[in-house]
Amino acid sequence: MIVQTSGYFDYYEDRPVELTNLLIANQISIEHRFFGTSRPDPADWSKLTIKQMADDEHVIIAALRDIYPGAFLTTGGSKGGMTATYHRRFYPDDVDGTVPYVAPISFAAPDERYTAFVDAIGPASCRTALRDLAVDMLQNRRAMIESRAGAQPGHAYNRIALGPAVEVSIASLEWAFWQYYGVDYCGDIPAVTANDADVFAFLDEVAPIGDSDDEQVAAFEAYYYQAYAQLGYPADNATYLDAFTIYSDADYDGALPTPAPPSYDAAAMTDIDTWVRTEGHRLLFIYGEFDPWSGGQYTLGNASDSLLLVQPEGSHGSRINRLDDADREAAFAKLAAWTGVTPLPPVVEKPTARETVRRVPPALIRLLAKRR
Repeated sequence: MIVQTSGYFDYYEDRPVELTNLLIANQISIEHRFFGTSRPDPADWSKLTIKQMADDEHVIIAALRDIYPGAFLTTGGSKGGMTATYHRRFYPDDVDGTVPYVAPISFAAPDERYTAFVDAIGPASCRTALRDLAVDMLQNRRAMIESRAGAQPGHAYNRIALGPAVEVSIASLEWAFWQYYGVDYCGDIPAVTANDADVFAFLDEVAPIGDSDDEQVAAFEAYYYQAYAQLGYPADNATYLDAFTIYSDADYDGALPTPAPPSYDAAAMTDIDTWVRTEGHRLLFIYGEFDPWSGGQYTLGNASDSLLLVQPEGSHGSRINRLDDADREAAFAKLAAWTGVTPLPPVVEKPTARETVRRVPPALIRLLAKRR
């Protein structure tokens, strides 16, 4: 049984994830409390903690254990992988192993570790092209981008106004490019001499302004709360844009589901990190070399029967099947030992941009990072 969580609302539904296909397994997808339809009314936001979500998973897994006698693995990508790791810390014996994909751990709000990592991702020429384009957008094309974004149907900007939404999407461009696209797409970055239509199309593809519309903000507002309360978040690496930004923290307060941000509890992630390093067991972390979130990857320390593997040049869509041959075989060996099932031979396909899951919009990452 593969126990999958997105860490958000359940957009996986009945679609099998990689582990399910590799092991020809059963799968259940669990929605995170306070996301989607899993929110009480009225909402008591103090009940949105990593321990309480772990309790939810524990109850579900315990019930399924009465039905399915085989091995159980928990998994998830990004915040889903974070959620799977937190569950194991509180209920280490619930399952036979955990496979978190591209799951970061942050130790502050904001966490400065990500800045140096992002500054070194990929070829320098690609980073320069992205940064020059973002500067040009804010310095010379802001009015054009706002006009075009405002003319797009189906978006309302009441919680975050259109102007701040445009600015934060431009500020998120570099992060979003490496998270969702990567080095294979460096040649698609428009030059600063490109026409307005091409520049807007690139921004709207890589870091859509619509990611900060009312619907998207509402869908992810519980994550926004969690990031302030316990999870932490990356520091803003786009300081090269500081001279061209005009909006302040107050312009983004509408993204919160509460009147003010909760106080940050630094002990929560320190506790998770300590458990992984000292008591972690049967953990298989998968990361992408060029994924910005890998700036916050876990450290195994003394974790037993565990691996941390990195897909070369991988993005936030990194997979076991895309690892180098030796690493993929090492991962398969762990899965076989934990489950008694030999994984299917790999089908190695080229990743596609923004391919799999609805992760938190990159614009919201920048909204968090703006609050220092």
